[in-house]
Amino acid sequence: TLEALRDLTIPTGQGGYVKLTDVAQVGDGSSEVRGFARYNGRPVVGFQVMKTRDSSDVAVEDAATAALAKLQAKTPGVKFVRIFSSVDETRSSFEATQHVLLEGMILAALVVFIFLRDWRSTMITALAMPVSLIPTFLVMKYFGFSLNVVTLLALTLVVGILVDDAIVEIENIEKRVARGLRPYEAAMQGADAIGLAVVATTMAIVVVFTPVSFMAGMAGQFFREFGLTVSVAVLFSLVVARLLTPLMAAYLLKASHKPTPRKPFTGFYRNALEWALDHRILASIGGGIMFVGSLMLVPLLPTGFQPAGDPDYIYVKLQGPPGATASDMEDVAARVNTIFQGKPDVRGVFAQVGSTAATGGPGGFGGGFGGSDLRDGTVTIVLDEHRTITGDALRDRTLADLRLIPDARVSFLSSQGGAGIQQVLTGDDPVALLAASLELEKEMRTIRIITDPRPDVPPTGPEVVIRPRTADAARLGVTVDSIAQAARVATVGDIDANVAKLASGERRIPIRIRLPQEARADLAQIKALRVPTAGGALTTIDSVADVFFQAGPARIERLNRKRQQTIQGGLNGSVQGPAYKEIQALPIMQHLPPGVTKAETGQLQAMQELFASFGMAIFAGVSMIYGVLVLLFRSFFKPAVILSALPLSVGGAFAGLLLFNLSLSVPSLIGFLMLLGLAAKNSILLVEYAIEREREGMPQREALLEACRERVRPIIMTTMAMAAGMLPTALALEKGAQFRQPMAVAVIGGLLTSTLLSLVLVPVVYEFVDDFENWLKPKLGRFITSREAPPSTQPAGHT
Repeated sequence: TLEALRDLTIPTGQGGYVKLTDVAQVGDGSSEVRGFARYNGRPVVGFQVMKTRDSSDVAVEDAATAALAKLQAKTPGVKFVRIFSSVDETRSSFEATQHVLLEGMILAALVVFIFLRDWRSTMITALAMPVSLIPTFLVMKYFGFSLNVVTLLALTLVVGILVDDAIVEIENIEKRVARGLRPYEAAMQGADAIGLAVVATTMAIVVVFTPVSFMAGMAGQFFREFGLTVSVAVLFSLVVARLLTPLMAAYLLKASHKPTPRKPFTGFYRNALEWALDHRILASIGGGIMFVGSLMLVPLLPTGFQPAGDPDYIYVKLQGPPGATASDMEDVAARVNTIFQGKPDVRGVFAQVGSTAATGGPGGFGGGFGGSDLRDGTVTIVLDEHRTITGDALRDRTLADLRLIPDARVSFLSSQGGAGIQQVLTGDDPVALLAASLELEKEMRTIRIITDPRPDVPPTGPEVVIRPRTADAARLGVTVDSIAQAARVATVGDIDANVAKLASGERRIPIRIRLPQEARADLAQIKALRVPTAGGALTTIDSVADVFFQAGPARIERLNRKRQQTIQGGLNGSVQGPAYKEIQALPIMQHLPPGVTKAETGQLQAMQELFASFGMAIFAGVSMIYGVLVLLFRSFFKPAVILSALPLSVGGAFAGLLLFNLSLSVPSLIGFLMLLGLAAKNSILLVEYAIEREREGMPQREALLEACRERVRPIIMTTMAMAAGMLPTALALEKGAQFRQPMAVAVIGGLLTSTLLSLVLVPVVYEFVDDFENWLKPKLGRFITSREAPPSTQPAGHT
């Protein structure tokens, strides 16, 4: 045992014996305070539960809670306190999605009822949503997907889309029933007439999201499960719309005893449409001006990787000075606890410093970063879920008090457990790199939206330097390895591979023997350490080396084998994009010293990958939509008319984000991808009908007017149903909905503008494209071989 080792005696140079503990510290490291944990100022001992990769957070927490309940019953003298759990946010997001799905279904069904005013048609349409979702869950289980933030985001988005195809089908069938057809006959004719348009609109969404599901980088982790979930759900909605909806309509709709004739196509929309067709150049110029104007809104939008949200916790980073002891850090943690514990909206304050039993090593509860260094720690401020202020407001109120804490660097972290913004500088010259980082920190203090700029590494502190004198060492035959080994054993107790091990059951505990704490800080005792010479004698270290204190870096960090210095800070109510732009505009960043370069890591790198990948996703999505439409409509020109509706949707999306003060981030970009498919749906309904009427011999202008007359109601119905289905998400009334809000706002805004503009401008573009196609066909016709042989010119009976 260790007690037996401490009782050992060793010989002295004078022929006597002393106990080992008289000259050395003996232990396995557990006797040394390397960290601590406090909850509301009281010491705590805890443990960390880590789930396996394929396990559910919720299931693991439930199992851990049940195990703790059994342990509590066996140990009545011990009290278990649940301080913090990251699963709370998962549960809140799941519950919010359930509510949003239910509310979205009800609102979408209400829109259908308002337009059709028939409860049978409304019921048939509303059933398309749950019937499409249930098999989607089965496919998600087959692919190994879980109900996480990404898949819940996908389900929230598709709740308004699932009913689209059913609306188009039932509206087309109900229209024929109202004119006197029996429901069965109306279902057969209506489903046949709308079939191509329904398939085209659905495939437009599928071909957008299926390719982007395989994007690389961190953004690809978001798009993979999201894209496949959306694609599968939409495909099932197509199956329901083409099979189940006509079937139910044929047998459940009630025949009309008083046929209703078609209403005349008059009013404001007819007048606006005819004016645009008569002045199509002016109308096209107006549409182009709107598109350019919408692009001018882009610089006004902040950019970020993901919305910050307002979680029920705040992280505070603690960093002590060089040489800080456990008592020093306990004092710092106690001061932070005093600042927050008296706040009415704070439920508890959990502090962890260094490596403690409560953390199980580096890391810790939530996003805590206790670390193995006694000078580093994290305080988790657990907020009341029914609080009256936001986390950002609490940060603003307490920042000044935290800055008054002496002998420590205390700063806020983001909800992900890191700095809000950071800039990394790299270089091979440590002096130039340090000077550039200090100047960057100084200039970052002038940026209003950045708070508390600071270096990422602890400040420099005194360290013991042993510098061999080569001439004296060579004269006495003392190697540098011998000096290094003596210093290492005396100060840290050698490395684990070299020390003896104490067997304790299945554990092998390393035995460390080193100088006591007070001796390790005494230069005289370090200088007196003995090292072997080449002749077999011993000499002191100070006879072959200079031993002194010198200021040095607390930690050396490298990036791609180069020294790095990181300056980080908080975001004063902003996001990464604007802060990053202001940092790049600083004089030091414009004129970095030779050999010093900037590097992007973390969320900045992820954000750049996101926008680069998004550009490729837009290109792939548009190309795939065009390819599908060419195959369906058997024309290379008519799909261009449908794609003309895509630019009309961006203005409303940008305006919506500006109105709600939201940023361009992962969820809002997902919303833009969805707009590619949704904006094309309206155009497909118009163009498909006009093409069919022209093929039947109807003149171009009459075909366009007829298409707008027949398809304006289903277009408006589907738009209103999708907007109503996503309205609860856009309002972010549920807890944890801040992540999904930008997506819903972008989709609703883009849908409204694209619908209003496409009903007028798409027919205008159709005339341009159709005229060009009719002009080009005869010119290219002579290069194409006819499918049928020309009539024979030889006399009859001639062989």
